[in-house]
Amino acid sequence: MTGKDRLQILLDGGVPDHPPTWELVFQIPGPFFGMDPTPVRSADYATQADRNRAIWMHDAAVYHRLVDELGWAAVRGGYDPDEVRTIKEQIGAKALVAGYEGDGVFWMPTGRDIMDFAVRLYERPDQLHTEARAKCDRAKDLLKQLADAGADFFVVTYDFGFNDQPFISPAHFGEFVVPYLTEIVQTAHDTGRKMLLHSDGCLTKILAQIHATGIDGYQSVDPQGQMDIKTVRHDYPDWLLMGNVECSMLQDTDEGKIRQSVQYCMTHGGIGKRYIFSTSNCIFAGMPPESYRVMLDEYRRCIERDN
Repeated sequence: MTGKDRLQILLDGGVPDHPPTWELVFQIPGPFFGMDPTPVRSADYATQADRNRAIWMHDAAVYHRLVDELGWAAVRGGYDPDEVRTIKEQIGAKALVAGYEGDGVFWMPTGRDIMDFAVRLYERPDQLHTEARAKCDRAKDLLKQLADAGADFFVVTYDFGFNDQPFISPAHFGEFVVPYLTEIVQTAHDTGRKMLLHSDGCLTKILAQIHATGIDGYQSVDPQGQMDIKTVRHDYPDWLLMGNVECSMLQDTDEGKIRQSVQYCMTHGGIGKRYIFSTSNCIFAGMPPESYRVMLDEYRRCIERDN
């Protein structure tokens, strides 16, 4: 059974023999594989389409190695239907391809915009609902395009939490986010595809509302945001979870701590449960390659011990 097969079992509602692994983003192809994207990204091209194609082809070459050498179950198709189509063509049947959407609902405003957003929550709620409706409708249209381009499932990238609380109150979240997110999830399901939420931060006070939208899974389970995969698993035993290996710890290459974190995630996430093994965010630029190698080594050890 391949990683792709195991992920498909999870998306279909089952539990495979052990959790598959993949990451939402892989930003260290140079240090890890010697495949530096800089020359491709900085080269001159006749058109933007030519530039996009060159970048996507380079990314696809990296994805082949991630699947072949590290056993990834899926790869990033991205936010652009043309990118999804290209990656799908290049990766073939090796792995599932995820289509991304990142603007369908309100989530963490930038520091420049947060004061204005807070004022409008109280003084111009009708205006926010008008914007929310437009965002939602655009997202639903994009999901259909991504599905037509070949996306096997969807990831929505909405950071709903600061490190200690959601970006708005649970009541406001229920009014300004939940109805629109529910529609987006339903559109995904109407295309025959499942959807995962990526969100950093502390979601404890709004997690029940997120779960009730019908979204199929939750990625990050952010330790820096006080999210404990043991607790989330207890509260939502059938939800597809992904993540919880602490990204900030992976910056330091403390082998013992990395292995301990992996063991915790695989135990409580985990083996025999509906879980995808990953970091709490992504493989970010600047992460020492050895940290990710140790993380994957302990993941494999956990699987071997369970067998």
